[in-house]
Order: sequence, then C-alpha cells, then structure tokens
Amino acid sequence: MKEEITAGGKEFVFAMLWAAFLYLVCYVITAVFHSYAFVGGIISVIIFVVFGYFILTRYTARFTYSLKGGKLRINRMIGKRNKETELNCADIEGLYYGYKPISFPKKTLNMRKSIINKKHSLYIEYRNKDGELCGVVIEPSEKLRKKINKQKDKGRSND
Repeated sequence: MKEEITAGGKEFVFAMLWAAFLYLVCYVITAVFHSYAFVGGIISVIIFVVFGYFILTRYTARFTYSLKGGKLRINRMIGKRNKETELNCADIEGLYYGYKPISFPKKTLNMRKSIINKKHSLYIEYRNKDGELCGVVIEPSEKLRKKINKQKDKGRSND
C-alpha cells in the first residue's frame, strides 16, 4: 500500500494568517525598539527565517508512505532533495496515535505536514539496525495506520 500526502489550500491559508500575525508582531517589536531600529529589524529577520524553515520543510514537502512486505518506507521530498527512512514493522516497539508519549525517543524524524495539530499524527517507536530506540512521526490514513498495526502484530507473532 502506498499513499502520498501534500499540503493543500487549508495549509496555505494558515501560512498566510501566521505570516500576517508575525508581520504585526515584528511591527510591534520595531516600534518598541524605535531608537534601536536595527535590533527590531534583526529580530524580525530571525522570526521570518524560522517561519520560512517550517513552511519549507512541511508545507512545500511531498510525503510518501509505503508499506510492502512488512517494511514501512517513509519519504519526504522537497524539490529534488529526498529524506528517506525504512523500517521493519517487526522492529516497532510502540504506536501512538494522536498524542506524543512522555517516553518517546529524542532522536525523532518528523515526516508529517502539520506543524501544531497532532490529532492525526502517528508516533512510531522502533529499534534501528544498531539496536537504538528511535522515533518517527507520520500522518497516515486510517487504512494505512491499521495495516501498519497489523504488520507490527504479525511480525511480533513470528518472533
């Protein structure tokens, strides 16, 4: 099973609303530092650089999730740049849907389009080839989520 997720019109509207809000915040910052306008300008540039990073890595990316032969392949493509990870469903330690557990690993790949909303996120805790506990966050459909869970249980019963 393979599915592809990209940001749509709703995400574009949210990005524009956030940009307008940040523009107003930057205006207030430069007004507060009116005698040191360059400080407000530097702070504004930093704010918009961080905002641009999140827009670039989430809203302009194309995420592909594919499940085949007990392996889950997750791909994020931004332009011609690819970031890909593959894991065996048998190596999955835990699946958490809609919330991030406190014990979730710090070494986490964020492969989802949402920035703030976590209700459609699937947090996958797994062991990599070196035996380290890692995590990945994706936004699969309900159908793919159930198949991942089924493959995880199937892999556990074979051990």
